[in-house]
Amino acid sequence: MKKTLLTTLLMLNISFGANVFATFETKAQKSTKLAFSSSGIVKKIYVDVGSNVKQGQILASLQNDDLLALANTARSQAKFASLEYQRYSQVKEYINKNQLDSYKLKKDNAITQQRYSESMLNKTVLRAPFSGVITSKNIEEGDVVTSQGATTNAFGMQSFGTMKLVIKFDARYYGLVKAGQPFVFQIGGKGAKLKTTISKVYPSVDEKTQMAVAEAKIDNLPSGLFGAGTIVTGS
Repeated sequence: MKKTLLTTLLMLNISFGANVFATFETKAQKSTKLAFSSSGIVKKIYVDVGSNVKQGQILASLQNDDLLALANTARSQAKFASLEYQRYSQVKEYINKNQLDSYKLKKDNAITQQRYSESMLNKTVLRAPFSGVITSKNIEEGDVVTSQGATTNAFGMQSFGTMKLVIKFDARYYGLVKAGQPFVFQIGGKGAKLKTTISKVYPSVDEKTQMAVAEAKIDNLPSGLFGAGTIVTGS
């Protein structure tokens, strides 16, 4: 289908003269695959495909009772060591300097251990890196995940709102295509013609395909669509 579409639109493009034929795919402004950075067993999943999430929202967590206990112990030890150092600092003129330094070292080590324990605990919780919608879910409660390999791809997500058209065209026309030029296109090569404006032209060309790339913004379209159209250069 894509080959037929390409041939048809290449023939149509001849009538546009200096205007540039291009293909495109719709993509979200932001998209990502989310993974745990720690190994373990999935304890709880809080979202599903289609869920709208906010930046920082918890999406899933691993079993972490042991790490939670260690983090709580580390916080208590850090608090005690800090208070101990503070007390001895208030009477430092009456105690040996080496003794005071040992309390400071004890406090610093306790704080470092607290930060490490909290960091390990945080790795068992998967949060949304930006506000958006969950597009795929690849884990279930009870699954074992590892910190390496494809099994850790827990969710796919993308940002809300305006999509971008990633537009590819022959690099021979690179100098003709500029930001601000109209792009007239059709989804799948048929149906109503739509129009948007080139927002940026990438500064490099794919050396293997000799295709240049531009972007345009569009509303009210899902990601994953493809089609073709014409960049109206006005030349």
